[in-house]
Amino acid sequence: MKVPIWFTNDLFKDALRAFFKNPDVEVTALNTQDAIPVGENYTSDLFRTTVYYKSGKHSKTETVSVIVKCGNEEGGVKEDLAKKLNLFEKEIEMFAKTFPAMYEILGDYYTLSSKCLYTSLNPHSIIILEDLTTLGFDVLPRQIGFDLEHCFLVVEKMAQMHAASVIMYEKDPSLVKLFSEGLYSDKPLTRQWVEAGYAGLIDACSRWPGFEKYGYKLKALGEQALQRGFNAQKRRLGGFNVLNHGDLWVNNMMFSYYPDRKLRDMRFIDFQMNIFTSPAIDLHYFIATSTKIQVKLDHIDIILDHYYAQLLANLAKMQYSLERVPTREQFKRDYNYRAFYGLMGAATVLAFVKVEAGRVDASFENIIKDTGKDGFRYHAYNNERYRKHMEHLLPYYDSFGILD
Repeated sequence: MKVPIWFTNDLFKDALRAFFKNPDVEVTALNTQDAIPVGENYTSDLFRTTVYYKSGKHSKTETVSVIVKCGNEEGGVKEDLAKKLNLFEKEIEMFAKTFPAMYEILGDYYTLSSKCLYTSLNPHSIIILEDLTTLGFDVLPRQIGFDLEHCFLVVEKMAQMHAASVIMYEKDPSLVKLFSEGLYSDKPLTRQWVEAGYAGLIDACSRWPGFEKYGYKLKALGEQALQRGFNAQKRRLGGFNVLNHGDLWVNNMMFSYYPDRKLRDMRFIDFQMNIFTSPAIDLHYFIATSTKIQVKLDHIDIILDHYYAQLLANLAKMQYSLERVPTREQFKRDYNYRAFYGLMGAATVLAFVKVEAGRVDASFENIIKDTGKDGFRYHAYNNERYRKHMEHLLPYYDSFGILD
């Protein structure tokens, strides 16, 4: 990606002065590179910048590595999506107001996210964040997915975030005002993308022996397939709601390890799709997009049980009345009721997750428009990795009766 010309010493000077609370900081040089390879991010441009700075006139030069997230300004679906879904407004709200409120409730700071150094919407959308790789965190290869141990840690952190948001909402409901819609907001661009996803899956099913019936069922639903997916994410009157991350696919979770490679900790990244609704939304989406095949085959109920136990434990610790939390039976019923959300994630995002690394044509535009046999959509829905996951997920979602 081309580094924006407005990445100046002055921009980073303002960011570091605010973050370090030191008006004497001066930036002497910058070194900026792409933070991730092509095809690994679809809604914004990500850079890693090493900032060379001095804390005062006579100080020695120090360095800090930061992640710079900015809105794409080249036109097309990426820019359109960010504007239509208010992605930067939401993430800036998360770092400015929502996380501070949640960390106060948790009593631990920066255990769910990175630190944020600087945000701005004008004249450019930009968020400057702590570089978690300098603390030993990294993403896992997206094509492989998470084993049960990683899944347990994810849902433990998810339960912490969800529980803190319940208390936060009780104290100040205005803090979730911006999070009424998530990734699948019912807007023309989103509809186009989901329709293209369903079309790609229906076409692929026709080539998978024994799976043609799922393609027929999905095709027969027509417009209903869209509406059922959108409806699955809606809050229900009197329901139990939390602030969902909203986009828990592999690349939005980073892990750290002990020297012997035992799992140590994790952080969530990318808070542009948060939505205040049932916790089943994060669970369905995470299970569909981020777990290994063996986990999908054998461990979904174990993951759901672990999440539920962790949610109760966190809420009890926060002195929230557990009588107000759904019973295990009610929780499972709500999860089942929202199964179409998982199918929608599998039909759209999972296809992106399983494509081969380094495809320069990996984009929303090409999923929507490129229908040729050499194109990105055909590869995304017809590669072996995607097929193997869908061969389990299609019967799984069909078992809920959602395709009838």
